Amino acid sequence: MALPAFFDPIVNAPKPQKIVLGVMGLAIIGAAAYFLLLSPLETKVAQLRTQEASLQRELVQNRAIVADLARFRREVVELEARINALKERLPTEREMPTLYRTLSDAGTQAGLGVSLFQPREAQIKDYYAEIPIVINAEGSYHRIGEFFERVAKLARVVTVKDMKLSGGGRPGNPVRAELTLATYQYRPVGSPKPGPKR
Repeated sequence: MALPAFFDPIVNAPKPQKIVLGVMGLAIIGAAAYFLLLSPLETKVAQLRTQEASLQRELVQNRAIVADLARFRREVVELEARINALKERLPTEREMPTLYRTLSDAGTQAGLGVSLFQPREAQIKDYYAEIPIVINAEGSYHRIGEFFERVAKLARVVTVKDMKLSGGGRPGNPVRAELTLATYQYRPVGSPKPGPKR
């Protein structure tokens, strides 16, 4: 089979020119193969190496988390035990009337003349409700101190939020105490707002 006339100058060229043309042809074919085939593959390999490095870092982080998982589980159990112990010191909705009676009785047993005992609207916080209780009472400093001592010994948490004392400038004059106590109720997120029970 004869080659087309187009190839005659190449076929009839001297051997050194044929070698140069052959080398140039191979160089063109090599360059085309590199730019069309190898270069995209190298880019893909570089992307895969970057992705592999990212996955390796993520794997190391996840292994560290798994290693700490047992410690985190122990901490959760300990925190839940502490929360449960603290919740036991907070009155429940059902216990509020009893707590109010106990506080009122503590004032009477301490010898105070209680003129006002008024639970107020609960103030909702993150995980608890703070229920203020306003008390106005009269008595000596010692009787007020005895009332505070009785409050401190209660099984449920009751704190003194505000205290204003007046009178009692002369011996034998009673001291008028305007107190704001507070008790707390645990309230899981989304629970209804507790109200004062009288």
